[in-house]
Amino acid sequence: MAEMRFDDDVVIITGAGRGLGREHALAFARRGAAVVVNDLDAAAAQDVVAEITAAGGRAIADRHSVVDAPGAQAIVAATIAAFGKVTVLVNNAGVIDFALLVDIDDAAWRRMIAVTLDGAFQMSKAVWPHFVTQGHGRIVNTTSNAGFAGNETLVHYGAAKMGVAGLTRALAQEVGETGITVNAIAPMAVTRMNRDVFFGGAESESDDWQADIRDGRVPMGPPSIVSPTVLWLAHRSTTINSEIFSTSSGKVARLAFVLSDGFFDPDHTPETLRDHAEQIRMIGQGFEPRSTGDELMLIPPLFGA
Repeated sequence: MAEMRFDDDVVIITGAGRGLGREHALAFARRGAAVVVNDLDAAAAQDVVAEITAAGGRAIADRHSVVDAPGAQAIVAATIAAFGKVTVLVNNAGVIDFALLVDIDDAAWRRMIAVTLDGAFQMSKAVWPHFVTQGHGRIVNTTSNAGFAGNETLVHYGAAKMGVAGLTRALAQEVGETGITVNAIAPMAVTRMNRDVFFGGAESESDDWQADIRDGRVPMGPPSIVSPTVLWLAHRSTTINSEIFSTSSGKVARLAFVLSDGFFDPDHTPETLRDHAEQIRMIGQGFEPRSTGDELMLIPPLFGA
């Protein structure tokens, strides 16, 4: 089986100083890519770069913000100055905080949208002309089941992440014959951003995270097991476009927004719809998560827990 290499690729990863972004950066570098580690935390970004270069890889750190056009353009300019081109964009930057709707103020809402959704938009727009000119490019966005399944205290986060899903699907329709693909992942992993609130600070106590899942110490795997999905979608040989993939703990599944067979009556009234509500709502075959916990519950049984 031929290894999927990235020796001729230059990859920008936003929010790459820790967590998922860090693991993506290390994984790309191990397979030959030149990596731009973007993070507002310059020290964290530089630590990732040091780890990559110590292993013989190529990387630079960048601390520009993704929330506006000048910042996004500066990231791309730094990339081209260092490596001559950009071929892959991984929009990973994001923030998370937890609050009920009544406790979310305008500043918290705007910050969430700015980093998560505006950032993906600005970065995609900044790389797009370069991708079109060279006839090749890969964009991998990061959405979340907090958007498509929902979760209390994550109204602003879910809305922003659902916006990223819409951006992915719509932008993918614009690629034409450019050689660009636009896809997204909906990852689940125990990270610094979620472990304290959702999992009581739980994290793997050993190198065997699968055993930790079986033993009930953690509910799911680490960020490193998410990165293979990103690399698969970013590879030149992968021509999939406009799709979203749930990825966690070794399981990867395409996410679809499904439409039921529904109910038809050209003369329907509100009362008709009331009387046929079950038929209208019935999805049929498949799994429809109603909360982030619904999908999370599917993982432990895969490991015999």
